[in-house]
Amino acid sequence: MAPALPLQVADDELRRIMSSLQGKPDAPYYASYGIVETSMVRIGASHGALTISSTGRAREVDVDVRVGTPELDNTHKIRDASWFESDRRVRAQMPIEDDERVIREQLWQATDDAWRDARRRLTKVLGNEAVKVERADGSPDFSPAPAERDIQPAVPLTVNVAAWEALTREVSKVFLEYPEVTDSMVSLNAESELRMFTSSEGTLLQQPRTRYRVGVMATGIAEDGMELEVYDYADAATIEALPDRAQLLGMARAVAKRLEDLREAPLLEPFTGPAILRGRAAGVFFHEVFGHRAEGHRQKDEDEGQTFTSKVGELILPDFLSVTDDPNVVQINKVDLNGHYRYDDEGVRAQRVELIVSGVLKNFLLSRAPIKGFPLSNGHGRRQAGNAVVARQGNLMVEAKKTMSFDALRAKLLDEVRRQGRPFGLIVDDITGGFTLTGRLIPNSFNVRPVTIWRVYTDGRPDELVRGGDLIGTPLNTFSRILAAGDDVDVFNGVCGAESGWVPVSASSPSLLLSEIEVQRKEKGNDRPPLLTPPGVPPATVDGAL
Repeated sequence: MAPALPLQVADDELRRIMSSLQGKPDAPYYASYGIVETSMVRIGASHGALTISSTGRAREVDVDVRVGTPELDNTHKIRDASWFESDRRVRAQMPIEDDERVIREQLWQATDDAWRDARRRLTKVLGNEAVKVERADGSPDFSPAPAERDIQPAVPLTVNVAAWEALTREVSKVFLEYPEVTDSMVSLNAESELRMFTSSEGTLLQQPRTRYRVGVMATGIAEDGMELEVYDYADAATIEALPDRAQLLGMARAVAKRLEDLREAPLLEPFTGPAILRGRAAGVFFHEVFGHRAEGHRQKDEDEGQTFTSKVGELILPDFLSVTDDPNVVQINKVDLNGHYRYDDEGVRAQRVELIVSGVLKNFLLSRAPIKGFPLSNGHGRRQAGNAVVARQGNLMVEAKKTMSFDALRAKLLDEVRRQGRPFGLIVDDITGGFTLTGRLIPNSFNVRPVTIWRVYTDGRPDELVRGGDLIGTPLNTFSRILAAGDDVDVFNGVCGAESGWVPVSASSPSLLLSEIEVQRKEKGNDRPPLLTPPGVPPATVDGAL
């Protein structure tokens, strides 16, 4: 099929510009346009009333121009410079109407700006290299890649706005039954993208993607001022695969009940000891602790901690664990994966990358910026529009060849608690996300943020819900503490923020038993819960009188 008009015009304009610059000083050796056309629907309701219902459409283009040579070009990092010297991006809004003349004019002007910026920055790069020590990794700035052509039709959004407005109102009304819920939101976020790409190398791509997420959130405040938030969600590639009315009502009640339970739960004091990370928690754990440190550009940047740069071929995990990243995978256990894509944002076909095999580090995630020992991209160059591409995760998958049931894993946890002489162990079974610090200047550490943590006792007491703890640690020490894996696999879907902006990702893992995890106190506020009685709730009595 023929590409959409914006891609046709972009391809023509790129070839015209590149041809006109041949023979000129500092002519680009490479250029590309990445166009993203987005249609979106946002619907949300709180406590039974609609708070947002909007539709929108946008079209924008990223212009990448490289001058110099693939060995050293304008994108090269300027060492010991401030963030003001970062590689400036040229991003332009495009008309949402298919007006060929206007599209061509905007592309021409944006490319002229990008070429000027590239030439100025190359001058700074060359000067910086002349006065700095030799780089530890002398790999080129850009690697070759095959030209690809794959034109797929757009996929429209299919949202019955009126029906979803009514459904979000109905489901969010559940929270009126729970006075402890101070705020709530039931939302539908639907987005359809048509990602278009053309390069001076001959690549021409047009790839659709639809994403639907329904979310249920409740917030409240504990008596000690700690702000509490419980969130549940479901992601799908089609709207038909989202939960139905009965399931959404069940999600809302479960979220409200969990918030109530957390308000009454005791605080978890700082702790070090055995713990099980269940499903989503284990996935986020690996995303933060390992995934970011396996991104290729971090192996080359001398401001990074480079935790695993020199460990290729070494055992860094127990030999029963392997880790891959494969954006081509569409589903795991019937869950649509956020990190699925067919081509990355540099026009390179997505590849399955075996990062760790039987505990041994084998590879890194790579964009077209090569690193020592890994000269070619494996299709993991990604970005949010307006940012420079870097290597990023897609579908990070932890696999175990030796597993046990959750009951057996729990029994092993208790055995480890007894062996260490601890009063209890922990089970972390839900999580909101986390972050990691990978640089050299600050401690190379991670913070994973659970919603629910359970204390598990060896004396037969029931498991006890606790609140107020974050999982923290450093990667090499934490990896050495993994003892066993469950036979379950769960999926965390989300978006991840890093140098190239926010990109959709997934992380899947079995439950994991660690001999030791450290928990620190979560930040808290100091405001009391609401002083006034919520509307619709009878006022409290004092000594039998109003």
